[in-house]
Amino acid sequence: MNELNAAILSQLSGGTALISALGGTAIYHLQAPDKAVYPYVVYSWQGGGMTNDNPHDDSETVHFIRAYSATSAKEANTIDALVSARLHKAALSVTGYTTVMCWREDDYETVETTSSGVKIYTAGGIYRIRITK
Repeated sequence: MNELNAAILSQLSGGTALISALGGTAIYHLQAPDKAVYPYVVYSWQGGGMTNDNPHDDSETVHFIRAYSATSAKEANTIDALVSARLHKAALSVTGYTTVMCWREDDYETVETTSSGVKIYTAGGIYRIRITK
């Protein structure tokens, strides 16, 4: 899983338009740090694992990748589109694996209001990633 997480981070960090929209490399695994500055992206494993359908070490996992904005839903959706441009149908480079495919399956959008009244907009997607060793 560490190699796959590194590949996701590398693929996202390599997008100059995404990094520009974020104002830097504000891409985090599992959770943004306390007091992280918006906007940012968070990615996390949601499920899946070994396929056990052939003698190889094949894995098919599902990841939730989302953009957060305290400015607007439009900003969150714009960043999400940049994430999708970097990942959907991308061949990720995962250390130790020879075949990798990533595709977006589902979309996600929500808004939550913090206890201090700030609206936090989220837009993202579910990505299925298949790797072969």
